[in-house]
Amino acid sequence: MIAEPPGIPADRRRPGPRELPPRPAEIRRPPAARAALAHGAYLLFVGGWPLVSLRTFAKVTGPKPEGWLAKGVGACLLNVGATLVAAGARGKVSRELRILGAGTGLSFAVMDFYYAGIRRRISPVYLLNGLAQLAFAALWCAAEIKEMNAVRQPPEPAFA
Repeated sequence: MIAEPPGIPADRRRPGPRELPPRPAEIRRPPAARAALAHGAYLLFVGGWPLVSLRTFAKVTGPKPEGWLAKGVGACLLNVGATLVAAGARGKVSRELRILGAGTGLSFAVMDFYYAGIRRRISPVYLLNGLAQLAFAALWCAAEIKEMNAVRQPPEPAFA
């Protein structure tokens, strides 16, 4: 039996290397969970904006002859964003939610580039949203690749 150092109470001793507490969840969060949190937060902001203030949303993105449509799309984005944030916070993002996140990003990127860039039917501001959504779709793909590569690697030795 090893003698404890004199004069140091048990609750003030430093833990040994095998007694350290686990790292915080933010550090251990898988790449797909981080993608879900980032994309979900963006969708919550973009989706909530027309619901909170359609007037300021229209000032930035152009006139909205049918405000109900902007609010309806915003409500749908809020639902998707809240679901992604909840899954990302839990740290477990199912295959279906990964497809939803990447598909949402690609769908909005295509619509924004087509209608704001090629057809010029909506404000060019939507090109920025298209770039952001394209970046999120790429983030989803990168997270998937990173997690697939992590599964293929051999586990680290327990006592190196």
